[in-house]
Amino acid sequence: MIGEECLIPYQPTDPTGKRALVLAPHPDDETFGCGGTLALHANAGDPVKVVFLTNGGAGEASGKTDKSQYVRLRREEARKACACLGVPHLEFWPYEDRCLAGSRGALGRMMDLLEDFRPEIVYVPSPLEFHPDHRAVCVLFCDALCHYASDVDVAFYELGQPVRVNRLVDITGVSAQKAQAVAAYGSQLRERAYGDISVALDRYRSLTLPDDVVYAEGFSVWRSALVRKIGPFSIPFQQVHRLEPDSGEAGPLVSVIVRTQDRPKRLANAVRSITEQTYQNLEIVVVNDGGEDVNDVVKALAGGIPVTHIAHEGPKGRAAALNSGLRAARGMYLNFLDDDDILLPRHVEALLSFLQAREGKVAYSNVLSVYFSRFDGRPQDRLKEELVFNLDFDPDILLFQNYIPIMSVLFSSKVLAQVNGFCEDLDLFEDWEFWIRVSRHFRFHHLDQVTAEYRFYAVSSDEGAHREKYRYDEALAAVFDRVKPFVTGTAWVRFLHQGSMGRFRENAPEQGCQVSSMEAELAELRKTAGALGAEVEKYKNRASELEKALKGLKMKREQATPAFLEKMARIPGGRFYKRLARRIRKPVT
Repeated sequence: MIGEECLIPYQPTDPTGKRALVLAPHPDDETFGCGGTLALHANAGDPVKVVFLTNGGAGEASGKTDKSQYVRLRREEARKACACLGVPHLEFWPYEDRCLAGSRGALGRMMDLLEDFRPEIVYVPSPLEFHPDHRAVCVLFCDALCHYASDVDVAFYELGQPVRVNRLVDITGVSAQKAQAVAAYGSQLRERAYGDISVALDRYRSLTLPDDVVYAEGFSVWRSALVRKIGPFSIPFQQVHRLEPDSGEAGPLVSVIVRTQDRPKRLANAVRSITEQTYQNLEIVVVNDGGEDVNDVVKALAGGIPVTHIAHEGPKGRAAALNSGLRAARGMYLNFLDDDDILLPRHVEALLSFLQAREGKVAYSNVLSVYFSRFDGRPQDRLKEELVFNLDFDPDILLFQNYIPIMSVLFSSKVLAQVNGFCEDLDLFEDWEFWIRVSRHFRFHHLDQVTAEYRFYAVSSDEGAHREKYRYDEALAAVFDRVKPFVTGTAWVRFLHQGSMGRFRENAPEQGCQVSSMEAELAELRKTAGALGAEVEKYKNRASELEKALKGLKMKREQATPAFLEKMARIPGGRFYKRLARRIRKPVT
């Protein structure tokens, strides 16, 4: 969290030594807003000019006093107050109260004022003021500034609305002068206790200053070149993001679900990578799928992060472990991590910021594949690294290729309201099948940064025997069986277009072999027919028969896609597949 000294001054600033212009919307604003600072300028011998832009005629609420008489009273009070401050150079403009905005001639008059007086610092009400005349003075000055070539300091001062100050001026030594000037505005003090309010603000502004500073005035000071570029209404909010907590300091709870079984050393690496996250609002959910007790390992390494430990009495499988973690997780966002992989320090913070900025539900990052020569993943045992998992999201490609590792995904818990958990009858690829179902409801946002490591270790004989029980081909077939309902015509055509005809031959091996055999035989017969003139007709006839048979088989192969689409057309919403099938089907000539 950023320190106070970066948000407000802890030492006062001496404003003197500059030619000062004060723009006061009404008589009294110059004293209440920056009277102490004006006294410092005047006492230092700086040229100071105060311009009152309205006549203050609407300041008397009862209406019992004649307006012209009241305007004269306000001017006389202004002269007395400024005399207390040591400022004799005053100018009164004739604009009516609450009518300054859009007044004809006011902009030209402000431009002339700047050219004539040539100030080095201008005190003007801030754009956050709620009185329309106060804001009108600010806007009028900034409009005139666009026509003024010189660069000056612009000091926005406080009247009705405090601002985020970046300069504090110690007025303790001139507080008596300011009090006298405030007292000169008797007509206004009868309306409201402005004197008490002004003193209270000055006392408050000394909060961060040394003990000998009793009263201070605050300003938001900027160079006019910046004001010209971005306008006054951006100024009060410059660097306002500094007030917001960093993404690593605040935010929703993120649950990291870790499944493990009999690999405590690797689990230690995984948990350590969670504790090193720059994002702090985390919980760890460890699911021990029937392995040796690791509760002590997790608690010893959690580093203050809340831990939920779930121990299955016996192995229930990879998918069941994930489902147990989902049921126990309390986070608004969820992330999985296997015990043999790790997250890089900014993984959660980067993905959460990325996802929230897009108001999405699912985001994933790039993952680096790292290979080790030993079982414990020591840095010196890294054999090689390769970046394989860095594809942009494509829901159709996901149907045929698992390119999103499980640890790379951060997703909202709201996803689980649309998609059930993991299929526990899958021994392998359970995460791939889950992401496919999620992708039918939610867009995956891809963060093109490496934030995790997918680790591969030297396999012991025991581990090899353990892994042997997973039948890769059967698991792949099981996933494709579940994928079929999601394979739309567009996805299928796209898949074929990418040249993945190996899948076709796997689905129709007999036709594929026959086509290859006949193509080879036909080529050989044509070659022989050219060399043997006597038997050319015989071979031509045989070639003709083969060509017909070949066309028939090719037609079957080319109709495989429409046939598949016609099959899909029988499911709900199948009209799309009927149309696509008719479009793809072409006569074989």
